[in-house]
Amino acid sequence: MERDWWHSQGVRRREFLATALGAVTLAGCSSVRSAQGSSASASVASVAATPMAGLTSPTPPVATPGTAWEVLQRSTVPVLCYHQIREHTPADSAGARSLICPAAVLERHLRALVEAGMQPVTSTALVDHLELGAPLPARPVMISFDDASAGHFTAALPILQRLGMPATFFVMTVVLDKPNWLRRDQVRLLDRADMTIGVHTWDHHRVTSYTEPDWAAQLERPKAELEGIVGHRLDLFAYPYGAWNTAALPHVQQTGYRAAFQLTDQPPDPQRPLFTIRRVLTSSSWDTGTLLDRLHS
Repeated sequence: MERDWWHSQGVRRREFLATALGAVTLAGCSSVRSAQGSSASASVASVAATPMAGLTSPTPPVATPGTAWEVLQRSTVPVLCYHQIREHTPADSAGARSLICPAAVLERHLRALVEAGMQPVTSTALVDHLELGAPLPARPVMISFDDASAGHFTAALPILQRLGMPATFFVMTVVLDKPNWLRRDQVRLLDRADMTIGVHTWDHHRVTSYTEPDWAAQLERPKAELEGIVGHRLDLFAYPYGAWNTAALPHVQQTGYRAAFQLTDQPPDPQRPLFTIRRVLTSSSWDTGTLLDRLHS
């Protein structure tokens, strides 16, 4: 009996020790797993926080300006040139009436572009395309206005905004704040409305007649004045009457202009085509069919 009792106690002791050891072992495994889990989590966090080689964003390539020949090959985008946007008056001559476009005519012209599938682009996008080969949408067209008459703000801007079209306004500075011309605050508002402001000299004299003092008076000072009005750099220029000569082109470039616009009277300069971009001088007498024909030609 006594021996059986000790035997039974020995069995219980061994069962207790086995259970205790099992618990210690399980606890040890759990601790190891926990430690391993913490280590793994830390490793994952470390990996997540460390940029992986080969996954960083590559530096975009710098676009190389095209040669004069390449710019000429890209110079197929039509550019429209409008002047005053207002109603005709009895005092307007026949020649003036051609360049004075009533708001209703302007809107018909611009709507005709949309209906023909043409897509207006900014002058910056056009110059990027010509100089750097940047892509443009299918059937692009650029719209521009010269001289800074009051109707550019009061009549043209609402139409452009209604149709969602960008345009460039080439401003001569001698007329600013005078009756029937743009005010300085309107030039600023055109810029804030995502329109582009370009320079159109101080008082609209032909660059072909400039003497040495004229380059600063007609190219540098108007540029600086308009930059002060809009608060940023301007780099586009339009020749008064569209007239230019090869002697003028280095002066335009050295003044800090990136590109300059003429009319269709002359072909682009073969050496500096960016400074002789052609534009179509529009007429208020054109119906929409004539307008589209002129663009296609």
